[in-house]
Amino acid sequence: MVRILIIKTSSLGDIVHCLPVINDIKYFVPESSIDWLVEECFADVPRLHPGVDSVITISLRTWKKNLRKKSTWIGLYKSIKAIREKHYDIIIDFQGLLKSAFFTLFTRGDIHGFDKTSIREGAASYFYKFTHTVSKQIHAVVRNRELASKCFQYELLDQSAHFGLEIHNINNFNLSERYVVLIHGSSKKSKQWPKEHWLKVIQFFNGLGLRVLLPWGNLEEYHFSKTLRKASTNSLVLPKMNISDLANVISGAKCIIGVDSGLTHLGNAVGIPTIGLYMDSNPYLTGVYPNIKVPSVNLGEIGVTPTPESTISQIEAII
Repeated sequence: MVRILIIKTSSLGDIVHCLPVINDIKYFVPESSIDWLVEECFADVPRLHPGVDSVITISLRTWKKNLRKKSTWIGLYKSIKAIREKHYDIIIDFQGLLKSAFFTLFTRGDIHGFDKTSIREGAASYFYKFTHTVSKQIHAVVRNRELASKCFQYELLDQSAHFGLEIHNINNFNLSERYVVLIHGSSKKSKQWPKEHWLKVIQFFNGLGLRVLLPWGNLEEYHFSKTLRKASTNSLVLPKMNISDLANVISGAKCIIGVDSGLTHLGNAVGIPTIGLYMDSNPYLTGVYPNIKVPSVNLGEIGVTPTPESTISQIEAII
């Protein structure tokens, strides 16, 4: 049995982009067990993959804000203890940051990662025993898969991705009618789509008799969801949900329309037709990646905002 530890702590979209690695490893190294080190707030994602045997959590974001609290140091101690419990044959840091490399100090086993020309923070590469060159000019999904292939010395068969998430309690929100999910919230305002564009898409879905669900993650997104809700009697602002419950609701949707957000990538990963809207990031590098199960498409690019007309045209194509 080959014991493997994957380090990919955040963020939601980055974690989703690492999921196809699990399927690759299980195919080429079938006698393997895989653990995953991740931020507690995103732990539901690797837990939804049947190929992940154990999830080890950290709460770095919370700890950094509460350095003077005893609970912070107790939590850090418990996480380090969990990391050190097993001896791993291979440890792979897919994050490539100093904060992720720091936790490799507490692992037991051979540590792999990107070399200093390939990594996001060059100093992190010095924490690894083995480093590998992977192009920065390819999609994040392919970068992760190529790093894994070099660690285990196998050759990828093709570029199609299988994310492998399994949702067992589909649609526990008791929604009986057909619906779509619109993901409007993003960490940067420059990644958000204009309200007028969303309203046109909502009206289009009204004409199809599809209910529109509006998730949110913070107070600003909640108020924006309520604004969109006022323009349509067929829209529903969802209650605050954790990632597992959101994945459950999303898994019952007819399609997902979303900006550059982790939830948009999650929708694609659970096998729902997805349209990604890009205004301030390069979809070639971090866009919705083709899922072998369903159609997906990216619209727009840096400095180019997708029109509602082009979006509606793609919606018609995928549903």
